[in-house]
Amino acid sequence: MVTIGAYRIDATEVTNAQYAAFLATTPCLADQPPECSWNGSFTPPNGWPAFGRDDYPVAFVNWCDAHAYCKWAGKHLCGEIGGGPTPFSDYANPTKDQWYNACSVSATLRYPYGATYDAAVCNGLDMGLDDAVPVASLRACVGGYAGLYDMSGNVWEWEDSCGASLGESDTCHTRGGSFWTTGNIMRCNFASDRTRSNVARNIGFRCCAD
Repeated sequence: MVTIGAYRIDATEVTNAQYAAFLATTPCLADQPPECSWNGSFTPPNGWPAFGRDDYPVAFVNWCDAHAYCKWAGKHLCGEIGGGPTPFSDYANPTKDQWYNACSVSATLRYPYGATYDAAVCNGLDMGLDDAVPVASLRACVGGYAGLYDMSGNVWEWEDSCGASLGESDTCHTRGGSFWTTGNIMRCNFASDRTRSNVARNIGFRCCAD
């Protein structure tokens, strides 16, 4: 993990191998928060396990899967600096949002690596790969802080910032863009809205800790 002031953030997106270790413990579905009572399995669909892709970011995980993994790992899904979820409207407030603060170095950077988009640095649509790459394999895709990889592109990252706490239809933020997004969407201060139950090939997560 990378230490940023009073909190820490995973250096990379959670990998398939790390998530498999979580599943191997047979985590209890009953331990989920009330807004995840609908979530009947932590196992990703679409052919899990992903053989030969241990170092790739886990994908096809919904918000509740990500929340459960981070709790199991002794961490939490990245949310508000100081604890708890980030208020939905504060995703671009560096004094509130852990993910944004880390990516932008307190709003001083537009992209984790600098002020200007560079298609050759991080895994977005312009790189032309049409797939995720192993975490931290694009060594120039680093920042806002040293040792922090893939904050732009590769896979979207769930964060603990939702518009309600009612259930699977709640709207929650994902951050950072993915291998299917272009430059303006891959900036640090952009958030995409997804339902809590959404799963996709290009959505994963990383964790934070206080």
